[in-house]
Amino acid sequence: MSAESLLLVDDDRVVHEALERELAGRVERVLHAFEPEEGLRIALRERPDIILLDVNLPRMDGLKLCRHLKETPSTRDVPILFLTVDSNVQRLARALEIGATDYIRKPFDPVELRARVAAALRLRRMIDLLRDQAWIDPLTGVKNRAAFDDALAAAAAAFERVGQPAAVLLLDLDHFKDVNDQYGHGVGDELLRRVGSAIRGCCRPYDTACRFGGDEFAIVYTQAEGMDARRAVVRVLDAIREISVTTDGGLVRTRCSAGLACTKGSRDPFAPGDLVKTADEALYEAKRAGRDRLVVRTRER
Repeated sequence: MSAESLLLVDDDRVVHEALERELAGRVERVLHAFEPEEGLRIALRERPDIILLDVNLPRMDGLKLCRHLKETPSTRDVPILFLTVDSNVQRLARALEIGATDYIRKPFDPVELRARVAAALRLRRMIDLLRDQAWIDPLTGVKNRAAFDDALAAAAAAFERVGQPAAVLLLDLDHFKDVNDQYGHGVGDELLRRVGSAIRGCCRPYDTACRFGGDEFAIVYTQAEGMDARRAVVRVLDAIREISVTTDGGLVRTRCSAGLACTKGSRDPFAPGDLVKTADEALYEAKRAGRDRLVVRTRER
């Protein structure tokens, strides 16, 4: 299991120091934001497991920031605990209505703080488990098309709000139908399983690898564009070229054609389908050029 992280958004440095001290050993990383805009950027970039959020923030109150986080696909499932000195029941009820998991009154009691954080982390683990069960392709072990669509929507939102770059890779196994016809679907399935494993091994925790359909795979890259995204894809293609399955008829290898689409330039928002369309055009260009190659395109605005 990856290290659990907590994001604290509060403009009081004393609160940051006290909370990190009290939660030492309870979470692996405590991320700090002192302004709401900074908190939003860190939440989108780091995808923390839990957020502690002060209700009374400068320029953007905690309720508004909570609403932003709950409307953004990549952060909507993150449990949010409000930190508040407010005893107004209606205001606290409003916080729960817009998506907060719980609240902690300031000055906080250390025992209560640790208990509520632990409960929120258990909730996050349960949400992750249920989502993974619903989103994993059973044959290849990568995520499915529904997970791809969700990750792409999250990437588009992060690009629009904080300018976080994104890229989409589509890859198609070359002549895969011939493998099934000549060696049987058992060999074809084994190749697909190994391709899925190779792709997973090349992805960072914040990338999303999926089975797009049949013998086609996709990866949504975040925090990567241009040469960084291209280098990441080259690692994937090299790993796939190393795959082989031994059969009675000999060694079966696989190759693939790939199309990569990257964001670049201005902060103009893009529809999630824009990158997929551009990546698909690049993929077919790779096939027309002889297969077993990568074509890269930057999405034009």
